[in-house]
Amino acid sequence: MTQRCVGMTALVTGAAAGIGAAVARLLHAEGAVVHLADVDRVAGEALAGELGERAAYVELDVTREESWQAAFDRAGSLTVLVNCAGAAMRRALVDTSLADFARIVELNLTGTFLGTRFAATYLVDGGAIVNVSSLNGVLPTAGLGAYVASKAGVSALTRVAALELAERGIRVNAVCPGSIDTAITERADVRADFDGVDWDAYVRSIPLQRRGTPDEVARSVVYLASDESAYVTGVNLVVDGGIAAGRRTP
Repeated sequence: MTQRCVGMTALVTGAAAGIGAAVARLLHAEGAVVHLADVDRVAGEALAGELGERAAYVELDVTREESWQAAFDRAGSLTVLVNCAGAAMRRALVDTSLADFARIVELNLTGTFLGTRFAATYLVDGGAIVNVSSLNGVLPTAGLGAYVASKAGVSALTRVAALELAERGIRVNAVCPGSIDTAITERADVRADFDGVDWDAYVRSIPLQRRGTPDEVARSVVYLASDESAYVTGVNLVVDGGIAAGRRTP
């Protein structure tokens, strides 16, 4: 490790598992103090204990203002916020209830908005916000209407925040992962949502011929959080194995 994050204090949402956990691990390995924010106390505290010094669990429901306030009060002065918490749902628009649509938007977009708004007050000048959007925020997929809408909103909100916070030297960027192989994709409820998907055919359609890993997304997040990207703001960095580049001839 290069220790490029020494002196940084970061709060990572959705840090108990998946991409969020990978981001927290890498930030910590690179020397940052990391606050692992999640609703899953057991998993969050376990990861904080595993990382040891410079890591602490913070309880956070990203959809609630008072929860954000408590998390920032506990974390204190921050240099980096990573908005990673979120959820997906595969359902045709005509079969999507208002409650289900609102739940996905609330988790993915409203949670990111609240984090960004609080960070605008609590983040030190010269800090960084990295939002985890999605390939589906820039390349919509049928059957993922609520998710696509929420992540497109995250990508747009990222650019607005970059403009508004630039005068304080706060950079705001987003990472847009494609298909990432995380433990959550093996959960029964998630597998049920994607029942009938030909995963082998899907993987063959990816130019690099494989799904990505949480660690690969984490490296992009840490790049955008660190001084290595000091002149980068308002960017949606696609990490997708080449899917968004265009179609290949069969």
